[in-house]
Amino acid sequence: MDLYVNSLTNKQLNKTKICISFDLAANESPYYEMAYSENEELNFRPEYVDLCAKSAQNIWDKCNFSNDLTVLFEDKYNTYHKGEKEFIENCLNSPTCFVYSFEWNDEGEKFKATRYIWVTNKIDSKSLFRKIILSDIGEDTVLDGAVYIIDNKTKNVFFLYDDRGVDIYSNDEKFIYKMKNYYL
Repeated sequence: MDLYVNSLTNKQLNKTKICISFDLAANESPYYEMAYSENEELNFRPEYVDLCAKSAQNIWDKCNFSNDLTVLFEDKYNTYHKGEKEFIENCLNSPTCFVYSFEWNDEGEKFKATRYIWVTNKIDSKSLFRKIILSDIGEDTVLDGAVYIIDNKTKNVFFLYDDRGVDIYSNDEKFIYKMKNYYL
């Protein structure tokens, strides 16, 4: 997988690998039920976050990735501003970050993006997954849809895109079959 390509990682993965998707908490609402009011903020359910985080962790564990990993944070719109990069670094055993700037195109509109890349042998997956899940439903960060974990030995990719689910990418059909049967 080319980490220094002028294309979004998700687009590249969808063109080059087989994907299997998992829902984390199907038919569950992230927010408490309440009467609608324009001025009211939605309050997320901590038990929903716990369920999503546990499901993501179970899928991660089932992937059985090696300890030779690359973590990629893709800031698609260069909106990183709330310490996302630093948070990821705190979840890793890796002091070195490679930075790659690129442009991508969406329906004729060009965007400047930045890709942060770390090679590591250890991830605090529980903290990282929880933050990604909260990024979409309860925090104003840009970690949702932006963090990929790549096993450098197998080239399999784990992508927790937000509280809704995980995509696993691989060229190994046996691995995909094993993962598919995991949740049947």
